[in-house]
Amino acid sequence: MKFRDAFQENYFTLSNLLSVLRVLLVPPFLYLGHRFSQTPENVNLLYGLLAIVFTAILSDFLDGFLARRWNQVTMVGQYLDPVCDKIVTLAALTLLLVDFDFPIWIYAFYWIREIAGVWAGSYLYFKRDVQGKPNIWGKMGVFMVGLCTTWYLLNPWLKQHLQAEHWLTHPVVSAYALAVVLCLGIIAYTVSYGKLVFRPHGKNQKTPHS
Repeated sequence: MKFRDAFQENYFTLSNLLSVLRVLLVPPFLYLGHRFSQTPENVNLLYGLLAIVFTAILSDFLDGFLARRWNQVTMVGQYLDPVCDKIVTLAALTLLLVDFDFPIWIYAFYWIREIAGVWAGSYLYFKRDVQGKPNIWGKMGVFMVGLCTTWYLLNPWLKQHLQAEHWLTHPVVSAYALAVVLCLGIIAYTVSYGKLVFRPHGKNQKTPHS
């Protein structure tokens, strides 16, 4: 199926709407997150933030599940879901970087990984006529961003109730774990598609399975 043919499908599905919902949650999330960083004693802001994070994680699970369960998998949805994931995760990490002391080198690494992924996916599609498939490490990366976000958001509250040396007051552990998952994802994607990217032109090769 060509990209222009995607819009001949019925792409107004619940699954695709759930993907868009995650993006619509970004502005209130950034607003509440910035306010909470300035007034960490306001627990109501924390409740609102956690509700948004939970809704985003739940919608990320449900959109793919419902698409497969109700046979609503569309080409638009296959592109929309990862694009929405990228917008949401980058917005969350930007908030953590600006207001919650997230390590800047891991933030930069995440951006580089996303840019490289977009380039590789575009190259495979337009130059090799192959649509790259997401792998388990991509979903793990999204999950780890959710974990990082939750832990960093909770940290101001945790510091009020735990001693400074308690391990729960050091969310940077989750940031390091995210970096490890990103590295494993890059390796897995390179193993699956590296030969397609670098093989000589004109040679046919079957699409590898993720």
